[in-house]
Amino acid sequence: MKPSAIGVMAAALLAGCCSTALAQQQAAAHDAPPQVQISRATAAPAYRLAPQEFDSYARPYLLDNGIVIHFFQRRRQYFTQMYHEAPVELLPQAPGKFTTAQGAKVEFMDEGDTIAVTHLDRIPYTGLVPVSSDRVYIASR
Repeated sequence: MKPSAIGVMAAALLAGCCSTALAQQQAAAHDAPPQVQISRATAAPAYRLAPQEFDSYARPYLLDNGIVIHFFQRRRQYFTQMYHEAPVELLPQAPGKFTTAQGAKVEFMDEGDTIAVTHLDRIPYTGLVPVSSDRVYIASR
C-alpha cells in the first residue's frame, strides 16, 4: 500500500511542527533566567568560654602605638574599651579569638601575655593618637 500524497504532506507538516515546538522550548529554556534555590543558612554555634577562661585576658594592655585598651567581663559577656569611650562587646570565635559586631578582631596569645588587634579603627576612640585601619596593633605584658 502506497502512502497518499496527502498523508505524506501531513506527516511532513506534523514533523515540522514538532521540531519547531522543540526548537522554541529549547530557546525558551536557554533564555530563561537561571532558577535559584534559597535555603536557610545554619549559623555555627558561637564559641563558649569556660567559666574562668577570660580571667587571664581581663586587664589593660598598652598597644605599640601608645593607646591603652581594656578588656573586662560582665557575667557571660566580654568587652573592650579604650579610655573613656563606650564599651564594645567582644564575641568569642575560638579559644583566645574574639571579634566585634563592627569587625574588629582581637587575638590573645601566650596565655594572654600578647595580643594582636586588627581593625582597631572599628572600636570607638576619639583620642589624639591616629589609628590606621590597615595594620595589626600588638601589645605584650
